[in-house]
Amino acid sequence: MRKITTLRVGRGRRKRVNVSLDGRFAFSLEAEVAIKEGLQVGQELSASQIEALARFDHYHRCLNAAAHYLSYRPRSEFELRERLHQRGFDGDSVEAVLAKLKEQGLVDDMAFAQFWKDNRESFSPRSQWLTKLELR
Repeated sequence: MRKITTLRVGRGRRKRVNVSLDGRFAFSLEAEVAIKEGLQVGQELSASQIEALARFDHYHRCLNAAAHYLSYRPRSEFELRERLHQRGFDGDSVEAVLAKLKEQGLVDDMAFAQFWKDNRESFSPRSQWLTKLELR
């Protein structure tokens, strides 16, 4: 068991908290993750708890990246998956995030296709045949 000796807000990245264990910097977490997990100075963490915190932080960063990417316009599931993989997120986190976003209705390929079709018709009309070809 390792003891949390300090919790400090990161310098340039105020949304991150630096965690020191036994007097030495160990890792950083999203501030929201540290709050949700109730981390406190003096608390003892096992190796499995530290690993779980790292996984939850990775998932949370992946979710934030997906939300940021979706804030511009709707995206297809494929587009979002590719973008998150490009950003370096592992497959498990990406799939968990996509499942959550689908459950919330934020990722819907049919709605995306309709949005894309409407935009295409409004801003750069093409024949029905070419539109179908582009959507494949």
